[in-house]
Amino acid sequence: GDIRFQRANALIAEDATKGGFSIIVNASTKDKKRKQKQLKQKTSKQAKLERNRESLFTDDLDHCIICGRSPVNKHEIFGGRNRLNSIKYKLVIPLCTCEHHDQINCRGIHFDKKLRDEWHKKGQALFQETYPDLDFLDIFKENFL
Repeated sequence: GDIRFQRANALIAEDATKGGFSIIVNASTKDKKRKQKQLKQKTSKQAKLERNRESLFTDDLDHCIICGRSPVNKHEIFGGRNRLNSIKYKLVIPLCTCEHHDQINCRGIHFDKKLRDEWHKKGQALFQETYPDLDFLDIFKENFL
């Protein structure tokens, strides 16, 4: 099998014999660094961006843009590698946690391709209208229209 898997199992077994739960205590320096890298904290700049999210679509970030309900999660229209670009260019929408951004029950924008595609198109169109001097494709690397 994979040597990393065997090493992880050995660390778990070694730790279990001592009655503890922390795998990292008995790990080598290399393993500790790998674990720290996985648990990388957000930078202060990123945390500030997330706290101060704004939207080109609405001034009311406390109610779902689709149905008006609350509570909401602020959803970046373009996720993954473009999540920070969505925040930077204010392509954020509030979505209710009970239906349109319900990750617990697997409903809403993350599970509904049609809804997600609709907001990608709206986001690109509004970006191009709001920032005519910027090239959407250069920034987001994908065309949704």
